[in-house]
Amino acid sequence: MMEKTRIKLVTILCLVMVVMVVSSGCSITIESVPGFTTTSGSTLAATTTPSPVNTTWSVPSQTPGADFTNWADAVEKIRPSVISVETSTGSGSGWIIDSKGLIITNEHVVAGASDVGVVLADGRYFDVIEIYADEVSDIAVLIVEASDLPVAAIGKSSELRVGQPVAAVGNALGLGISMKGGWVSQLNVSTVVSGKALYGLIETDAAMNPGNSGGPLISLAGEVVGITNAKLVDITIEGVGYAISIDSILPVIERLITQGSITYPVLGIWGMLTVNPSLDNYYNLGIDYGVLIQGVTAGTGAEAAGLRVNDVILSVDGTSTLTVEELVWFIRSKDVGQTIEISYYRSGQEYKAMVTLS
Repeated sequence: MMEKTRIKLVTILCLVMVVMVVSSGCSITIESVPGFTTTSGSTLAATTTPSPVNTTWSVPSQTPGADFTNWADAVEKIRPSVISVETSTGSGSGWIIDSKGLIITNEHVVAGASDVGVVLADGRYFDVIEIYADEVSDIAVLIVEASDLPVAAIGKSSELRVGQPVAAVGNALGLGISMKGGWVSQLNVSTVVSGKALYGLIETDAAMNPGNSGGPLISLAGEVVGITNAKLVDITIEGVGYAISIDSILPVIERLITQGSITYPVLGIWGMLTVNPSLDNYYNLGIDYGVLIQGVTAGTGAEAAGLRVNDVILSVDGTSTLTVEELVWFIRSKDVGQTIEISYYRSGQEYKAMVTLS
């Protein structure tokens, strides 16, 4: 029997905008309460905030290579770095991002598990000794005591195009590493699953099954361009699966490894709605695009900057944010304490405000 795994779940401050609009409440279950750990023979017990894994670690270079002429070569390139995740609650997939024992998977693969281990493509087994997980982005970094592990090559999801071939490689149905091919159906997709808002997703018709979660979505160059999230697949829908884009998630992975925890910034507004002509007519806004503010939280940067109910946000730092998803994603990319410039519409005029994120 594998040893009990010591799990460190990072301290997460859920983004207020997601809480109030997109997910209608940050549902944190007992399996993933931030700041708790599971130890051998015990129930959940409070711990201190986890220390960083490696404060000097940096994201591996994203230098896309040439496509292979067939999928066999692409799979052969990635397969040594794809692993099976075996837990006390089920199985999943993952991939090696650092030869010194750092492995990436989905947070929901390991949530609530007391025993976690990984099986490499060559059959070697390792106990997972620590887990740093971010429930908001559904990403976890698994730590094993190993060295000289085969590392996956990382591509750029920003270079993907609709119609491009991709493949999901992972431990489908817990039966071992396999590959399922498909196409990029849509890019920059946003969706909500179990009260959790995810952004920057890649939609694909590559078959995804339970056990694929956490494994890589690869390009024909045999490089990771996304992280499969089979949890998003509905059994009533065929040919629709999603992966978290690698470009959007690498900063999260880096912060988990170098800081040991992630704190998301808060703008201080809630009840947001994406404005369209119907919403404009209903509220008599005078504008049919942007993000409508329905509430401002006292004591936040938004209140201090003078933002009000029924203001319509148009851009942040000069970048257009015309949907709730775009605005939330942009704010998530910022740091706590950072000051941003918000352009907004009010009563027929456009204004600018400097807002400090709390």
